[in-house]
This record gives sequence, structure tokens and C-alpha cells, in this order.
Amino acid sequence: MTTLDPAARPSPTRDWEGLGSAKPLGLPLKAWALYALLVAIPGLPVLFTLLAAFGPSESFDHIARVLLGEMALTSLSLLVISTLGATIFGVIAAWFVTAYQFWGRTALSWALALPLAMPAYVSAYAWGDLTGARGFWIATLVYVTTLYPYVYLAARSAFEAQSVCALEAARLLGAGAWKRFFSVALPLARPAIAAGAALTGLEIAADYGAADHLGVSTLTIGVFRAWFSMGDLAAAARIACLLLVGVLFLVWLERKSRAGLVSGGSTRWRTPQRAKVSGLVHLQITSFCFAILTLGLIIPVLHLANLAIASGLPERALSKPLAATALLCALGASATLVLAGLSAFVGQRSAQASAFVRAVSLAGYATPGAVTALGILAALALSGSQMVAALSGPLAIIALCYAYAARFTAAGLEPLSAGLEKSTRSMRESAQTLGASRIKRFLNLEAPLAAPSAFAAALIVAVEIAKELPATTILRPFGLDTLAVRAHAYAADERLGAAAWPALAIVLVALIPTLLFSHGLSKSRAGQS
Repeated sequence: MTTLDPAARPSPTRDWEGLGSAKPLGLPLKAWALYALLVAIPGLPVLFTLLAAFGPSESFDHIARVLLGEMALTSLSLLVISTLGATIFGVIAAWFVTAYQFWGRTALSWALALPLAMPAYVSAYAWGDLTGARGFWIATLVYVTTLYPYVYLAARSAFEAQSVCALEAARLLGAGAWKRFFSVALPLARPAIAAGAALTGLEIAADYGAADHLGVSTLTIGVFRAWFSMGDLAAAARIACLLLVGVLFLVWLERKSRAGLVSGGSTRWRTPQRAKVSGLVHLQITSFCFAILTLGLIIPVLHLANLAIASGLPERALSKPLAATALLCALGASATLVLAGLSAFVGQRSAQASAFVRAVSLAGYATPGAVTALGILAALALSGSQMVAALSGPLAIIALCYAYAARFTAAGLEPLSAGLEKSTRSMRESAQTLGASRIKRFLNLEAPLAAPSAFAAALIVAVEIAKELPATTILRPFGLDTLAVRAHAYAADERLGAAAWPALAIVLVALIPTLLFSHGLSKSRAGQS
């Protein structure tokens, strides 16, 4: 349990000892250098995107006059409707598995999170081919059914952590099940639901693959068209800035919606008494839960598997994409873990430092991959146009690793922070008393304790990199196709049988850690860390 005694809190000045002697504003120079590095990595691509937007553009006037309004309106409509649908599905499913006892509840409680392993663009391949439809509403179906688990997981954790006493008091006062839900459970869970809905909105705003395949003209699609079709970096940067404004507004709205709200978590946890249901109510609950799981995962996987079997096993068609994916996952995860490790180290210094590194890492995650990649291109362009033309081989790999680290540090930060917290202050001081140097303390004490968490962080980041499409498409060297890039190229050529193999490989890679995470979360006791 966290102590509230101010005297027990670590001293920020003492914690920074050994990092430098000069201490402007109370911190040593090397500490400020670390802070600057952590801000610069996700922040520089955004800065260079803003700078590139002021450059001369030959096509932006045409884009602004003919296309920009439609792209902005489509992006906004898609984001609002899809986020609302995912929130409704996620909250209802979370309440069902938390409040009611029905057949299959235990399995569904963790299985309902599995559509997280299904990238939206992979689901778009399946649903587009299965229905023969394209456009706004099929894209909405794809986003709702693949992204509702963000809200589901957040809402389920919030419902399970709520004080049972509040719900029982409402029941004793005569409130029915749905009145208890709307009057007690839902208001207490609003902070968590808002966070899950914001994550859903960020994923929709950043998506490229599903919108491109389904022919939906969004701002992200506009960034790609301006760069790849028109070769106009300034026009692409201006559209990216508009997209970034929308993302910042979404983050602000999420913060605003949670301001002044108090979650209903309880430090005294006991198993909630779930209401047993039967008859029509039982059928409705189980049908709803199985339906959204089927729409989000089972139908797309089965259809893609059918397409893959019908097309036949490709000969060596996956060897190069698999190798490229493995290479980028290894290099990108390593770069990301270094940055996440630095962030976790800084976050240990004080509560303010912890809040700072989390805010910075989340800002990097909130920035769409297309914007991050465009910012890197803009930085290279400012260094000389020949740098963009020379974006191949090692330079492109370095640029990709930079983009991955800027975007996915948040995914690795939490596991690493938890691992480093296993090494308590007293343990470190004991090792120092025994004469262990800083390096020896890290190698013999902190690293072994944090190793399992580092492995979990590496796995999470590697899966994110394997699924990543927009930044990889923009920055990859010629001929280096990952599974995601190859699948999207096949789908763009209407070769869905060939696209099914790399698409299913991505789902399989992502499904294993998602399954472990969801199953472990469902077994953990709510109300405990």
C-alpha cells in the first residue's frame, strides 16, 4: 500500500545524485538532458510537420477547394459514429459479464477482448469481400467490431472494482437492475469509459488500411494521396496538421470529460454477487455477447481462412515478409525498449517525473503514424532533398525504428515501470551499503527483477510493430515488405486469397499475447494492482 507520509517520499534531488553537479531549477544538467530527450523523440516529428506545412505547395489549393472539406467531414462522422458504437457495445458487454451469471460467462469475459488482435484493415478485407460493399457504413462496422474491446476492458475493470456496497444499497432502495446500472455503476465508471473511448477514437483517426481498402476518403488518406500521388510534402503536412488538431481536440475532450469525476474503486474487494438469469433474458445476454465476438473475430478469421485455403499455400510468398517483419520487430522493439527504459528510470525519481514521462509517451502514441512518418520525411527534406531520395537501406531502417519508438513507448512503459518497482529503495540502498557500484546494482539487482516485465514489454511492442501499416508504408526501404504491407498490397490488387495468408499471420501473432493478457486480466482480482 502506498504511504501518505511526506517524510517517506523519496527526495527528487537525492535521487538525481550521480547524474550531474550543476542543478538549474533544482535538477542536474544530465537530468534536464534526459527530459529533453524524452520530449524530443515524439515531439520532433510533429515540429517538423508543422515547419513543412509552411513550405510552398502546388496542389494544396486544389485539395482545399475540392477535397479537404469532404475528407474532414467524413473523418469526423466516422470517428463520432464508430466511437459511439464501440462504446455502447463495450459498456453493455462489460456490464453483462460483470453483473450477471449466465452460460459461458467465464469464457466470454476474456474472449470478448480478443478482437483486439484483429487489425481494422484485416477485418476490412474480410467484410469487404464477404458483403461486396465499400464505403462509410461498412467501415463503421469494421471499426466498431474491432475496437470495442478498448472500452470493454476499461469498463469491465471499472465495474469489477466498484464498491459492492453502493450497488447493494441501491438494490435495497428498490432500484432495478437497469436503474442500478444507469444511476450507480455507469456514473462511477465514466472516467474509465472515457479513457477507453478516447483510445478507440485515436485508433480510428490514425487508421489508414481499412479506410483505403473500403474507399473512405479520410484525412489520413489525404496525407497519403498528397505525398504518394502528388509528391507534395507541404500539402501532405498541412493535411497532417489538420488531423493532428483533431487528435489534440479528442485528447482534450477526454480530459475534460473526466475532470472532476471520481472513480468508484474500493480498497476492500469482495466478489460481486452476480444475478442469475434464465429464459429470454439469458438468451438475449448470451446472444449479444456471442454476436459481437463473432462479428469482430470469428467471421473475419473464418472467411480469410476460406480464401487462403481456396487460393492454395503460397510458395515462398511469405518468407521475405516474415523475415522483414521479424527484423523490424526486433530492431524497433529494441529501440522502443531503450526509450521506455529511460522513461521508466526518469519516472522513478518522483511523482511529478512519473506523470511527465507518461504524458510524453501518451502524446507519442496519440500522434497518428502517418503524421510521425511525415515529420521524419520533413526533417530529412530540410536537411536536403537528396536525403528523402536516399531514404533506403540503413537510413530507412533507422527512420522506421525512430517512428516506432516515438509511437509505441507508451506500450512498453507500463510493464517496465512495474518491473523496476520490484527493486525497492531499501534494496538499492542495501546494495549500495555493501559497496555495489551503480552499474553492478543495475546488473545484479534491478535487471534480473525487471527481466520478465521487459520481456512482456518487448512482446507488446513487437506485436504493435507487426500490425503497424501507415508509418511502415511511408518510410520502408524499397523491397522491404512486412506482412502488413504485403497483405495491403495484395488486397489493393483484389488478390484477397493471397492477402489472406499474411493477414492471418498477423492475427495469429497478435492473438497469442492478447489471449494471455485478457485471460490473465479476467483471473486477477478487481480492486487490486
